[in-house]
Amino acid sequence: MKKFLFLGIAATAMFASCTNDEMVEMNPQSAIGFETFVDKSTRAAEDVTKANLTAFEVYGWRTKDSNTEQIFDAQAVTANAGVCTYSPLQYWVGSYTYDFEAVAPKSGDKGVTVDDSHGASTITFVSDSETDLIYASASKDLSSSDYGTLATATDPVGLTFGHLLSRVKFTFTNGADANSAATITVSDVKITGVGTTGVYTPSTETWAAATATGAVTFASTNITNIVGGNSGATEHKYLIPYDVQNYKLSFKVIMTQKQNNNSTGVSDVFEYTDIALVSSTYTLGKGCSYNFKATFNPGQPIVFTADVTPWDDFTDVTIP
Repeated sequence: MKKFLFLGIAATAMFASCTNDEMVEMNPQSAIGFETFVDKSTRAAEDVTKANLTAFEVYGWRTKDSNTEQIFDAQAVTANAGVCTYSPLQYWVGSYTYDFEAVAPKSGDKGVTVDDSHGASTITFVSDSETDLIYASASKDLSSSDYGTLATATDPVGLTFGHLLSRVKFTFTNGADANSAATITVSDVKITGVGTTGVYTPSTETWAAATATGAVTFASTNITNIVGGNSGATEHKYLIPYDVQNYKLSFKVIMTQKQNNNSTGVSDVFEYTDIALVSSTYTLGKGCSYNFKATFNPGQPIVFTADVTPWDDFTDVTIP
């Protein structure tokens, strides 16, 4: 009989926006310059970090006497070894208040579409579950300065990029005894009903309800021949942070049992489909990481008892 015991969500949520920012410096100058921060999270090759952030897109406005003018419209900015550059340069003018927004990937790439409007921008995102979407905003108030160009350098614009998505992975544990013959290999890990298209509004820091759903598959090459008491994890994917109550999980477990002198052993395949990911409402948080954990229970072990039928009493036989 196949059994699978879910241990639920491991709250290893890395609230990346809370602490431990990393800073990239840019030399101060009278031109408008940028310095970037990328909130820390547990690393993997595809996560956006300070070290591998090479390009982003900037939108910017300046306001004076209730009159707002756009000065940056999808301006490409490059970051190389922590140094940010863009062209053509623009310069600060006193008496204005400046507002900036930045996004990576840029609008038009990787399913990102930016509708830029001062104080009311939106980001439409079609997720491929592989793209780490990040966003930053910043302001600089020069309204108390006299009108005109600046004679002295001002600090660059500090852009702290936050992760707009959630990172999700699955960890499977072999619940068999450590000295048992049973190993497990997990494959075909997939969740369905996932919100794959949504609109993010920076001013309210909220995602609108999903406008499309789909399936996300997780590679599980690290969950192969797991011995009793040990675990393996899938790769992680990026999900739009929605309520996952209606998400369904499917996967396959191959349990193999070998004797010490049997190189092949015997294998059994157990398939699990449309398992509820959670039992009640649970909304993911942007910039947070979630490890869904489950333990495979191999059921009842084969056990033996031993007894020996006693000898009958001796029967006397007379020799003739």
